[in-house]
Amino acid sequence: MDNQTVSYEQAKDHLNRLYDWSLNGHSCWSDFVSISYNDSGMSSVNFEHYGYIELVLFGNSLTIFNNWGLEEVNKMIDEVIAENNELAETE
Repeated sequence: MDNQTVSYEQAKDHLNRLYDWSLNGHSCWSDFVSISYNDSGMSSVNFEHYGYIELVLFGNSLTIFNNWGLEEVNKMIDEVIAENNELAETE
């Protein structure tokens, strides 16, 4: 992505795609959340098991920080989690 502004909708879409992909049993969502929340128990992300798709989705999610601050990204993460919890409850 070039240095264009990432809209709120695009940012949420990046996060939703990363979350959805993690449902395949991959750690990409939890890795991103740990970085964003600055989880002191996490020293680094192990990209050893990341493939092309995981790297692209993770990278797209990282671009959100260019336009949105840490607090806003954390709010978006909370929204994605809440939205997906609501979907799970209705199923």
